[in-house]
Amino acid sequence: MFYGLLAALGWGTADLAAALSGRRIGSYLTAGIAQVVSLALLFAMGLALGQHFHAQGPEVAMLLANGMVAAAAYIALYRSLELGPVALVSPIVAAYAAISILLAMIFLHESMTGVALVGAVVTLGGAMLSSTDVKLLRSGQKLFGTGVRWAFASMLLFGVATFILGHYSQRIGWFSASVLSRIGNVAGVLAFLFLVRRGLPRHPRLAGCALAALVGIADVIGVAAYARGTELGLVTVVSAASAAFILIPVIGGLVIFHERPAPLQMAGVALVGLGLTLLALG
Repeated sequence: MFYGLLAALGWGTADLAAALSGRRIGSYLTAGIAQVVSLALLFAMGLALGQHFHAQGPEVAMLLANGMVAAAAYIALYRSLELGPVALVSPIVAAYAAISILLAMIFLHESMTGVALVGAVVTLGGAMLSSTDVKLLRSGQKLFGTGVRWAFASMLLFGVATFILGHYSQRIGWFSASVLSRIGNVAGVLAFLFLVRRGLPRHPRLAGCALAALVGIADVIGVAAYARGTELGLVTVVSAASAAFILIPVIGGLVIFHERPAPLQMAGVALVGLGLTLLALG
């Protein structure tokens, strides 16, 4: 639970900083800077802690591929934070925990109590509700805004990526799993940036770049904590605890961006919080 909550602190801070950075230099450049910084910091952490790298061919290939999946998840996440309300986008993405928990139950045969299963259902239901704007529905406009669609894509991708990272952390250790996945992550993000290079800002603000670097620092703390937690314990438990990261960006969205979601959407946010609590208790 401790490592899961530490991961939540890192990822919640990263999300809030990504929202600020994305609105200054764009979500794509934010992703590129953050991932490069995070990989460099991860190597520094391993050196300082005396970690050793060890992995075999199939494990290397799988984790590099997982990094590519995570790269798509990060791009979708930062895009959703740039376009959508932070207080709504983050709870949707946080539902990734239900996906990773379900995969752990199926493939790793980790058990969950009835309370935890109810929590998974409540989490997903709250995520759906938090993306529903009754006013837009009544006016005939699209139910899901652009930012929300990116958030759902990120949720699905992160659900798969965090499960694979947790599984391989149990097999080869948190450092090797994190490094390989992050290398694939950086490669995927940089390849994407090359494809969209014409749309990147020519002279990005220094403050935005600094915030993007902060995103990378906070994110890699979350990744390392999550991987270490799953190495020592269960993927289900660490995933549930880590999803509590929504509290930081939701509060930040209300305080910093003065966001005012509809009452039904706030009820969805509350359900996500309740569902995650049930997951943790279960």
